[in-house]
Amino acid sequence: MYRSQAMLNKIIILFTLRILSYFTLFPDSVILTQALKTGLRVMLTLAAFLLLKSLRDKHRGFDFSFGNITPLALYVGYLLLGLLSVTWAALPDYALLQLSMIIEALAFAWFFTKLLTYYNTLSDNHARLSLVFGRAALFICLGFIVGMYTDPDTFFRKTHEGEVSRLGGIIINPNELGMLACLLAVMGYVELLDKRPKTINLLAVAVSLFVVYYTQSRSSLLALLLVSAIFILRNGNLRLVIFSVAAVTIVLPFVFYSVFLKQGDINEVMSMTGRLPFWKDLLTEGFTQRPLFGYGFMCIADGEYFNSVHSYSAKMTHNTFAQVLLNLGLVGFFTCFLQMLATFFAIGRSNDASHRALAGMMLVPLLINSFTEFGIFGESNYGIQFYQLLILLFVVKTVPATSTQSVKFAHSKMVAA
Repeated sequence: MYRSQAMLNKIIILFTLRILSYFTLFPDSVILTQALKTGLRVMLTLAAFLLLKSLRDKHRGFDFSFGNITPLALYVGYLLLGLLSVTWAALPDYALLQLSMIIEALAFAWFFTKLLTYYNTLSDNHARLSLVFGRAALFICLGFIVGMYTDPDTFFRKTHEGEVSRLGGIIINPNELGMLACLLAVMGYVELLDKRPKTINLLAVAVSLFVVYYTQSRSSLLALLLVSAIFILRNGNLRLVIFSVAAVTIVLPFVFYSVFLKQGDINEVMSMTGRLPFWKDLLTEGFTQRPLFGYGFMCIADGEYFNSVHSYSAKMTHNTFAQVLLNLGLVGFFTCFLQMLATFFAIGRSNDASHRALAGMMLVPLLINSFTEFGIFGESNYGIQFYQLLILLFVVKTVPATSTQSVKFAHSKMVAA
């Protein structure tokens, strides 16, 4: 068995930097920010490829096999439809830019998943996705906690006429940061269910709770409550269940008023911060104009913005399913719908209980975020990257090299005969 702490550290650093590549690290310079994001992502994809190549060159004996191809094939079909839509897109340059970023993300996910899978085969699961993801998200969330005290003007953004401060600031959308913090809790819960060390994983859950609260993200708080309930039920500890029910009963009224109602504006909550009338206009005024194939990849109107009659104007829908419906029409929507069904089926039939628990709990914040923000089929964001990793988690496998070689040899003999 080959096990290297240095390799594990490299993988964690690689994934941490990948998440950071989606942040606005230089808010005063759009050009510098875009150059850094693009350059860093390409370099990280290359780094994942080189780490994989180095590992395979030094430690031979295994080859890759691929199963559950349907979810990946349908995802590639969705991207191919997006590529075809550039020919009729309202904003072809923008559509092509978004498509190229998502394809690059898929390339990173491909090499990174193969790297994790190969190293875990050699090391007896030393670099579990829950461990790697958990450590990366923990470092980033701790960075935001430090930043909120040392540079609040950068790490907080003011909303509701300056009355509400939300962690995330000008670096990232608070709802997206809340989703990342919720996924941190997921990784901690999965590690705890697998009987891994308690201290670091309980710290991860505590940091997640802190960050989600300060993002003031309703969707992330709802997701965190759901994944926490799943963990408690799967844990099966009666005392934990009783303690959790008591804690929620005491804390929930305060949290509900502070996060969900904010300034006590119930109308804002009921309209989902103006999203419901916006979505209604999208469907009645935008979708009906191009119902079959849409406006082109990541385009939702004939121009840059969709001008809603009853709500705000925007260039994205704040709902990944409406985004697909508008930019690729019914054809794209049903392609994505089938892709998700195939992903759920692949998760459900997996023999790896830990992978099933990880994927099932990851889907909760990813899907909830998809109803209110960029989502897994929206504009380029790290939620898309995480969904790609989730798909490939059930696609990429390793097998002993001898068995692969023998199959190839047998096949060549049959062809020759």
